Amino acid sequence: MVLHVFRVSAVVRRSVPLVAWSGTFLASVVKSLMSVEEVGCGFSLSPLQLVSSSGLRVVLSGVSGVDGVNSAVLDAGSRVLFRLTSFCRDTPASLFSALSGGDADPFSIQSVDYELVSEFSGSRCEDFVRFVDVSSRAVVEVFFYPTILSFRGWRVLYPSPQRIVFNLLKLATNLLNLDPRLAKKRARVLSRNVELISNSTRVITINIGRKRAVKAFMGRVLFGVAGLENLRDFVDLLRFGALVGVGKSRGIGFGFYRYRVLQPRQARGAGGGGAS
Repeated sequence: MVLHVFRVSAVVRRSVPLVAWSGTFLASVVKSLMSVEEVGCGFSLSPLQLVSSSGLRVVLSGVSGVDGVNSAVLDAGSRVLFRLTSFCRDTPASLFSALSGGDADPFSIQSVDYELVSEFSGSRCEDFVRFVDVSSRAVVEVFFYPTILSFRGWRVLYPSPQRIVFNLLKLATNLLNLDPRLAKKRARVLSRNVELISNSTRVITINIGRKRAVKAFMGRVLFGVAGLENLRDFVDLLRFGALVGVGKSRGIGFGFYRYRVLQPRQARGAGGGGAS
């Protein structure tokens, strides 16, 4: 199987009030496009991201806070971005044509960047040397938007590094035909060498529409990684996960995150230094 990754930029044609989760709304738009073009395959989405003068902002509609449920309005003329990854064996030319056609109510699509991912690609260890300290340790910062992990049927509402590693390697095995034996070996090694060293996430309740609400976690974390090769493998996994999401409900924009590897000085300033 291969991944067809579409990065879409669009302008909102008419004002749209959002009470439920923005990913639920976006999924309905994508499903409508797919049904018209008779495209039948699985997909994952990012949430809607609003372009503003201060940068990109994820639209967190439907997320319950201290003051109740947060709603949002996509004003006419606003520019939004989203990522759609479809899991079709053949190139979905009709879907690309539909996205490029410029009409996906209520959006006027401005541009579509397309990437075909056919294999799980690895990085070079040399690319990460500058990120490890004298004890061969590194820190990776991740900001999770609403995410739900799972373990044997239980929901895991915190950023467990073991669950993240095993989930992403399972997805890579299923979607990109990664060797299962290699995946299990990597998972065992990484689960012993990646740890949660700072956790600022919180559990939130999200209205996903049709009078349904689910709990998820969201927020910033620091992962400590021991060993240069383990850092490379963990970042390769996160890079893959940025294309497909992690955990449950990825088809409505859950499991979306942003990450960066910190320089040793940045890690100390962020609270991930520890004793050398």
